[in-house]
Amino acid sequence: MKTAVDSGCCFWDGGAFYGPPSDPTANLTLIRRFFQRFPGYKSKVFLCVKGGSNMARYQEEGYRGLGPDMSENNLRNDLAAIRQALGSDQDGHEVDMYAVARVDHKYTIKEWMSTLVKLQKEGLFTHICLSEVSSETVRVAAGIAPIAAVEVEYSLWETSVESNGVLAACQELRIPLIAYSPIGKGILGGRLSSREQLVAGDNRLFHERYSEENFAANLELARSLAAKAEQMKCTPAQLCLAWVLRQDPQLVIALPGTTKVDNIKQNASAMSFELSDQEDRDIRSLVSRMGVSGGRYNSAIRDRGILWG
Repeated sequence: MKTAVDSGCCFWDGGAFYGPPSDPTANLTLIRRFFQRFPGYKSKVFLCVKGGSNMARYQEEGYRGLGPDMSENNLRNDLAAIRQALGSDQDGHEVDMYAVARVDHKYTIKEWMSTLVKLQKEGLFTHICLSEVSSETVRVAAGIAPIAAVEVEYSLWETSVESNGVLAACQELRIPLIAYSPIGKGILGGRLSSREQLVAGDNRLFHERYSEENFAANLELARSLAAKAEQMKCTPAQLCLAWVLRQDPQLVIALPGTTKVDNIKQNASAMSFELSDQEDRDIRSLVSRMGVSGGRYNSAIRDRGILWG
């Protein structure tokens, strides 16, 4: 965490449900402990926290119970738990930006935006972020109150934001786009060679692109990208990150995750690695030619209607 800040990676993304069902805010507690140990780093980090899920259901049912609840009562309780875990009211880090991870279709955009604005005015967080939303939601929400950022999946193997209007809406409204999973949740980084490397409980095992029937084909894509990266004298992860950042250097923020210090340093250096127009075309052509096997997440999640809400 210290290396990340020292390397210039000062946008952090936490979550009210990033921990296991037995301790959902474990990651936020870790962030609190970091700033207790390195208080001078607190002002250097901009912290976004995703939440808005029904935590009681998550704790009872695990990931199967994870779903949005944008009622005022739930969002208020969610923010209280987030602030407690961070120690926000005891000199811990503030919630610089709050994002409801998925849209709750029981409420209109106007209703849940009004709730967020109310809680924002109470000082529970500073900026509003949208997550996993459609272009229409971006436009309508931005017409109600300022939107500081939109967080969506964007990578070499997930470019839906280019065709569904989300990227265009962000560019038109000058809203930063936070690209999560820019390395394909790991596989495009060149470090995975088999599904057996994923430990039991890793939620990627339930994603179509990591399934037994699709993993081998997607691994071949990753290997081809790794070969391309070698030609360009960079790591596969650096190639993926440089490509994402290139799509709009003024607006796109890549959000890779890692647990290794060396990877943090390599990822940070991708900010200074520039691709040419021809290299961009070549990389896109490679991905298009080889194709991506499987859809986003899995059919159960897609059928729930919580993607691109």
